[in-house]
Formats: sequence, C-alpha cells, structure tokens
Amino acid sequence: MVVLPWMEFWIGLIGALSEPADEGEQAPLASLRELPAAVDLRPWFRKWGLPVRSQGGRGTCSVFAVVGALEYAVAKKRGWGQVLSVEFLNWAAHQAVGRTADGGFFSELWKGFQAYGLCPEEDWPYQPQFDPALQPSQAALEHARELQTLGLRWHWIKEWDVQTGLTEAQLEKIRCTLRQGWPVCGGLRWPQQERWEEGVLQMCPPEGVFDGHSVLLVGYRDDPRQPGRGVFLIHNSGGGGREGELPYAYVQAYMNDAAWVETKVDHDS
Repeated sequence: MVVLPWMEFWIGLIGALSEPADEGEQAPLASLRELPAAVDLRPWFRKWGLPVRSQGGRGTCSVFAVVGALEYAVAKKRGWGQVLSVEFLNWAAHQAVGRTADGGFFSELWKGFQAYGLCPEEDWPYQPQFDPALQPSQAALEHARELQTLGLRWHWIKEWDVQTGLTEAQLEKIRCTLRQGWPVCGGLRWPQQERWEEGVLQMCPPEGVFDGHSVLLVGYRDDPRQPGRGVFLIHNSGGGGREGELPYAYVQAYMNDAAWVETKVDHDS
C-alpha cells in the first residue's frame, strides 16, 4: 500500500487519539473513558418541537447553530419548546457590532442577543434572501426582550482560531457538556467537496477544506470503526437542513471554535 502525504497526516492524528497519553495527560483521558459510550439529545429537540432547519442559499450557518442552542436552553428552562427567529438574531448581531454582511461569528451573535434578546420565529420568519434594510416590528422587539430575563449564559470551550483544532481537553469538554445535557455550537473548516457515507462526513486532507461552516453538536457515539474512534451527532442547517455525524478525528483537526448556552433549570425537564 502506498501512503500519500495527506494519509500520513490522518494516520498520525488517529494514532494520537488512540495511543495512551503521557502521565501529565492521564487525568483528562481517564475522564473521557468514564463518560457513557453514547449521548443523544435529539429526542429532546423532537419532544419540544424544535426542528432541523435549512439556511437555504444564505451564509447564516452560525446563526442557525446559535439559535438552535438558545431554543434548547429556553425549552429546558420553560419545559416547552418555541421556534425562535434566526432573522432577528442575524439583525441583532449586525446592530450590536456594526456588521453589514449576512451571518456572523458566534461572539457577534451572542452580543446581539445580549443587546436585543430573541423573538419567536412567527414575529420575523426567515427570509430566502438577505435584505439589510429590513427591520423588526415593535412586537418582535418587545417579545425578544422577554428571553433576556431567563438567565441564559454563554460558555466558551474554544474561542475562534482557524489555525488550530481541539486539544484533548477541549474534545473532552465537548463530550462532557453533551453528557450534562447541553448542545454545543461548533464552527469548523469544511470540505470543499462534501462526501457522506451512511450519514457520516468523510475525512479529507487539510488542503481539501475551507473556512468554514457551523453546526450544532447534539450528541456523540463511540465507534472504534470511525476515525478517532467515534462520531459527534449534528444538526446541520446546510445541505437542506439535516442530521448527520462527524468523526471525532475530523472535529479535533478542524474545529475553529466551540461554545454552549446554559440556563439555570428550575424544574425537572
């Protein structure tokens, strides 16, 4: 078998994920092994009526990921679900940071939520095309402020850096966060040509990715057959809006940033 240069990259990465760690890294890896072999938050999304939605031809993947995390946190707080407005959060982020292009970074979107809140989808439905001149109604602004009273909090696992992937500790933190019952927003370098097999995004070399695409991680499943020995379950607003799976090795190599939204839960959901 001829080993090409890009294959050497993945062989080395997958080997690093599989081999025992040095003494200084044993604690986080031990914690990883103590986690359950699978976590799936998708039944909660379905219970609360929170669908996977499509971004269409717009560059709003990060907005969909953050809104998905907010919808879940709000539903967990209230005990019932409500679809929230991607269009409103997109506008709010633009107002908060002076952005004019469609979409935004996770940090900009959270600043938009902090400044304006978030209204229901019915107040401002998602538009097939971006129109920077559109403004929210007074009712949308009033309803958006209501969510600011729920005590939602933003937590970084990794702040944006396109030059690095995840450390072992950051990969562990994502799995632990999912185990604790919170989805994780993830921004990644993405294949220039996607290839999916049985719902799993296939590995590709560094020269085959671009920056980038955002998804919402909603679970994980250990699987020794997959690169990195497992996959993350995702809600993906790209490709028409669908569920899918990303290998651990792909996420560790190509994740630019990761964060999650939490709220104090006053009842047993």
